[in-house]
Amino acid sequence: MKSWLQLLLIALTLMICSNTYSQTNSKKLDKFFTKKLKKAQMAGMQVAFINNGELGWVGSYGMKNDSTMEKVNDSTLFMIASCAKPVTALGLMKLYDSEIISLDDDINEYLPFKIVNPNFPEKSITIRMILTHTSSFSDNIQLLNSLYTFQSGGDSPISIEQFIRGYFLPDGSYYNREKNFSSMVPGTNKSYCNTGYALAGYLIACITRKTFSEYMHQEIFRPLQMNESYWFLKDIPHTNISTPHVYLGKLPTKQFRTIKPYGYPTVSDGQLRTNVTDYAEIVKLMLNDGKIGQIQFLKKTTIQTFLAVQFPEVDKYQAISWNYNEFDNWIYYLLMPRLPSHTGVDPGVATVTSFDPKRKIGAIIFANTLTHNFIGHKILYQEMIRRLLKEAIKSN
Repeated sequence: MKSWLQLLLIALTLMICSNTYSQTNSKKLDKFFTKKLKKAQMAGMQVAFINNGELGWVGSYGMKNDSTMEKVNDSTLFMIASCAKPVTALGLMKLYDSEIISLDDDINEYLPFKIVNPNFPEKSITIRMILTHTSSFSDNIQLLNSLYTFQSGGDSPISIEQFIRGYFLPDGSYYNREKNFSSMVPGTNKSYCNTGYALAGYLIACITRKTFSEYMHQEIFRPLQMNESYWFLKDIPHTNISTPHVYLGKLPTKQFRTIKPYGYPTVSDGQLRTNVTDYAEIVKLMLNDGKIGQIQFLKKTTIQTFLAVQFPEVDKYQAISWNYNEFDNWIYYLLMPRLPSHTGVDPGVATVTSFDPKRKIGAIIFANTLTHNFIGHKILYQEMIRRLLKEAIKSN
């Protein structure tokens, strides 16, 4: 009995020490991120790190709505802007993994109408080109900005299909040969393209004969247990949603202006609302060779393709959605490792994720305010990410 009692006491002591370390670690992180949030002049955010291929820690700070003084918690949903693109890419990569499509298939094999670059009508545009921003499609920024639902808030009344038809077909209401298409041959130039990822979402719908949202929920979110991820505001069954904010300056009464949660017709390029806990499942899939626990959700070779640079002669950093030069600054990469990453920017939205497949670590930040100066950019994209990756390495 005495030996069992001694073992029990030792075990309890170790548990107490372990918990104390964990709490102390969290307190240090809380202090760091609370200070950095204020200095970056952002209203609220969620952060997380992944270590050894698993979610290691989540922190939530500031206000989800500064007007009502409601605080961000670990379950709060954030609109994540272009950090949604790797999720949309995952939808197509799941079809590729199941051998339903090939990445080098012409997109017109699946569309109910033909889409070409009118400057090169005989040149095929492939799924791989869409996913690597080499399709030769261009963003008509003025048009895209005009379609945000800022005034009314809520989802766009324009469906993905209506937008795609209007944007890419010569008789479409949004068609503009000069602004919607590049003068470069498809597959020969990298140019970041939101409308290409809108088309990716529509392709998923055409291939699966389900709506984009239905397919993503059934085939991606449900198996990954991403139970708090939604493409449309109308589908969210609660009000724990972060509001986008605009920083007004150091005014005596009010620092932020809130924006109504909004939408746009190019849903699959950025309208996903989720939290860092759910999004970590995407990163974990990349770090664990396509496994969910012991289940092989994607083949290891599919993940390798996902993370591989696709057209090195065109862009030596661009993989499937992820980019090894996401921050596009040589000074940044003197201080930070060159990792597969993605950022997201929309009015009142700033997000970033970066991960290291070799070390099986990753970092995620979702914020509800755009950084607006050099100090804010440095804090969000370098100092915060570096701290999260450092903590992930320490926790391995």
